[in-house]
Amino acid sequence: MRNADLEGWAEDFSYDYYRTLLETLQAIFELRTLSEYRPDRLAGARVAFVRHDVDVCLERAVEMAELEYELGVRSTYMVLPDTPLYDLEEERDLLHLIQEFGHEIALHCDLSGVESDEPVSLDGLAPSERRRVDAGRRHLEELGIDPVTSVSFHRPSERVLEGPRTIDGMVNAYNPDLLSTYVSDSSGRWREGDPLESILESADAERLQVLTHPVWWGTEHEPPLERFAAVADRFDASDPRTYEELVSIYAPYAERIDTDRVLV
Repeated sequence: MRNADLEGWAEDFSYDYYRTLLETLQAIFELRTLSEYRPDRLAGARVAFVRHDVDVCLERAVEMAELEYELGVRSTYMVLPDTPLYDLEEERDLLHLIQEFGHEIALHCDLSGVESDEPVSLDGLAPSERRRVDAGRRHLEELGIDPVTSVSFHRPSERVLEGPRTIDGMVNAYNPDLLSTYVSDSSGRWREGDPLESILESADAERLQVLTHPVWWGTEHEPPLERFAAVADRFDASDPRTYEELVSIYAPYAERIDTDRVLV
């Protein structure tokens, strides 16, 4: 049995609290999309990048994108070209709606399952991994997302963390500049503590990256397991690939479904 209690702050995942986070960021930083990242900076400039990894549900991403639009915030939505949890071809209208709100659509690339003994290049990728990155970018471009100028990695390995500033001309969300001051709600908790306090404590940072996952957020606060289950229960967890993906995103969910799962 897995423990559903993960370490970190998970006291408020309501949209009202998210608005407060954005308004605090706006008061301190210039907000940019990842595509607007530059390695150099103007003296005294403080820049924040709001990034969303869309692992589970495009509908939740649209809700956040509209909320940000209302506040005049532009952010970056990283989407997976190949996932059992949503279909970009069927939901391309949602992608374009996020773009219409002024946001960047970028590549969220899953390199897991790429087994290779090939040597890695300076960007930390083996040739087979680079081919997957290229294929993911082409997929988005075929859906009318052009150009694709930023990339992040789904379930990143240590090898790709703090990699080069760009990969094949795309801004790498895991480059050292963008990880120097970084807060994230991964696995439904903020490991750094209350994100509002983290933002205020980072007021003197040259760059701040804030990562959220839309699946954790909603009109009212709900604990992470209940929020995740509200979306994840729609999927067929008897499918091995779907099960693996859901559990990799939020391990405590396995405890909820293992007793009913039909192994195939």
